[in-house]
Amino acid sequence: MKQVLIIHGGSSYNSYDSYRSALAAQTLSYDRLLKSQKWRDWLADELNDTAVLLPDFPNKQNAVYDEWCIFFEKLVPFLSSDTQLVGYSLGAMFLARYLNETILPIHLDRIILVSPCYNDESLEDLGSFKINSAKGVERSAREVHLLHSQDDPVSPFTELQKFQKDIPSAISHIFTDRNHFFQPTFPELRDLINKKLPS
Repeated sequence: MKQVLIIHGGSSYNSYDSYRSALAAQTLSYDRLLKSQKWRDWLADELNDTAVLLPDFPNKQNAVYDEWCIFFEKLVPFLSSDTQLVGYSLGAMFLARYLNETILPIHLDRIILVSPCYNDESLEDLGSFKINSAKGVERSAREVHLLHSQDDPVSPFTELQKFQKDIPSAISHIFTDRNHFFQPTFPELRDLINKKLPS
């Protein structure tokens, strides 16, 4: 059976004090406390003939790269060659950094990076997920795709060019009005996952 593994976003900080400061400055919205559909769950319902894995990576509010590595390596034995890895935001940063450092033991169908940051200096904290190079990501899959929106307020659109430079074979999908993909559905991602790979 085909598989899709989706790695969610989160936050990472350069220090515990930075995390505490961000936590103290955070404002809560009543509407965001209410249950709402996320595209991750919608996608799992849409991909009927696919096993969609939705693991919760450790401490997403103050994520640490090394801890995510330990957790991810426990997932790798469950993956098969007809797997597609989807990383969103911090999850995409994790995949880019990890796959720069490590070649997976199996060659996957696709790696899809949605709205990752790279190393933009205007961003206060990227924590331990800051990327020095994304070269080599393509070694672990038949295709690499990059999805980014020009109006992304979280991951500047200029970050996309850094990934394109490091992974010249990657296929870019550029949107104009999707923000940081805070949306209940994601039909373009569904269609990409369902798209047959060339022989």
